[in-house]
Amino acid sequence: MKTQIDLKSAVCGLFIGIIAMLAVGAGESSNQIGRYQIAGGAGQFIIVDTTTGQEWEGNFVNNSVLLGFTPGFRDKKTGS
Repeated sequence: MKTQIDLKSAVCGLFIGIIAMLAVGAGESSNQIGRYQIAGGAGQFIIVDTTTGQEWEGNFVNNSVLLGFTPGFRDKKTGS
């Protein structure tokens, strides 16, 4: 059983698919990837919001418990 594909229909379908992808990708993006940077070593760490410059720091004890962290460390990290 041989099936033939109509070239005009295939090109039309491809065109509609490309237009749909462009329309979805053209929406406004929040661009949050990479906003928060984390650095640490020797039991200490710092989290920096690269958009606002706000930073939070803290210390590890036994790699699991936080001791001595800056005020607001546990607050929700949202941009101002």
